[in-house]
Amino acid sequence: MSIIEGMVAEGSFERRKTDIYKEIIVRQDGSKAVLFSTLESFSRQAKNLGMLVDSSRSIMAERNLDLLLEKILVAVTNVMEADRSTLFLLDSDKKELWSRVAQGSQEIRIRLGEGISGFVAETGQVVNIPDAYNDPRFNPASDMKTGYKTKTILCCPVYNPQAEIIGAIQVLNKLDGSIFSDNDVQLLGAFASLAGISLANAKAYEELQNERDLLESRVIERTKDLDDAKKQSDKLLLNILPIQIADELKAKGFSAPKRYESVSVLFTDLKGFTKVAENLEPEELINELDRCFTYFDEVIERFNLEKIKTIGDSYMCAGGLPIANRTNPVEAVLAALEIQKFMEQTREIKRSLGDNYWELRLGIHTGPLVAGVAGKKKFAYDIWGDTVNTASRLESSGEVGKVNISGATYQIVKDFFSCEYRGLVKAKNKGDIEMYFVLAILPELSIGGLGEVPNKDFLKKMSEL
Repeated sequence: MSIIEGMVAEGSFERRKTDIYKEIIVRQDGSKAVLFSTLESFSRQAKNLGMLVDSSRSIMAERNLDLLLEKILVAVTNVMEADRSTLFLLDSDKKELWSRVAQGSQEIRIRLGEGISGFVAETGQVVNIPDAYNDPRFNPASDMKTGYKTKTILCCPVYNPQAEIIGAIQVLNKLDGSIFSDNDVQLLGAFASLAGISLANAKAYEELQNERDLLESRVIERTKDLDDAKKQSDKLLLNILPIQIADELKAKGFSAPKRYESVSVLFTDLKGFTKVAENLEPEELINELDRCFTYFDEVIERFNLEKIKTIGDSYMCAGGLPIANRTNPVEAVLAALEIQKFMEQTREIKRSLGDNYWELRLGIHTGPLVAGVAGKKKFAYDIWGDTVNTASRLESSGEVGKVNISGATYQIVKDFFSCEYRGLVKAKNKGDIEMYFVLAILPELSIGGLGEVPNKDFLKKMSEL
């Protein structure tokens, strides 16, 4: 229930009606004018009080401070039957009064204690002035600037629920030309009380909204930071592990080893590494290795192979895992041919410059193995089994600049590449292994018949594996 509704409920309105009836009885002098004047006055007060009750509902429900100020001024101007109104709010830090909404003018700022509203906000007194220009507190400068003629002024302090002055509400010029009455003073006082409570509620709501908005912005910012950190963490994790293994580790906390029936393992080793390393500073050596291995990374990614690890100047990758496929032997050979071509071009450039250069041995073997993550710290995706050992022997038994493959790999890729049979080659701890050198892509399966780039027939044949 609002303050105004409370006044009506408590009988203030009824008591005023009784007082008017007593006045009519006491002044029974046969004059109808007195009766009509009194009844008209009562009717007007009843109307204004009803308007105030209606306005209070709308005002008390408003939480937006700007809209609330507008509603208060529209309501008080209508109820007080005034020409215009201004609601001043107190800026305690600056000792100023200011109006966010002032009917008929731009924003007004005055020092506390100056002018009518400044006096009211400083002293807490209600001021009812019948003739503004005869009051020394009135400053006519505003009238002179705007051309408005201020005649009567009624100004009342506005308190918050803690009984602190937070502003002043001022009405100017009764529409009927009369002065503001005692009833007007009471009515504006009631309005000031309503305004004080509503402004306090709106300010608290505004502060709550600002705090909520600030909290939301912090949550959004923090969420973005966490999201960026997660993306960076995931990116680093994917540089170490295949995405399927990384997802499994994040979901379960572990990754179970898995057996694969057909995986092509590719090993490389740099011949002349020690000799070149002796003539390079450590930083130069690392940069040169990084240049080579970075290119290898790009190549194997294009051919759907998975990098396993590097050990010194050795590089190991595999095809057909962590997602099994039937095309991995062909893809491994294509990657190997491109890697050897890159090393050949690098060798020619360094030779022409008189620099030392590396040459590359490369071996591929296809067979079954087990892959997974071992240990709980510094996770690494690795592969185990005889296929890995055999691939290592294919590399060490190969020749620089050549792609050396096992008989098992040859049986799968022989319809795609020109190969040179090497026979049974003795490999350390493995005995004799059937080996082949891959020379190039078959002419009919390469663009221009040059044996370098697969054509559509090659890709079609590969899809039929």
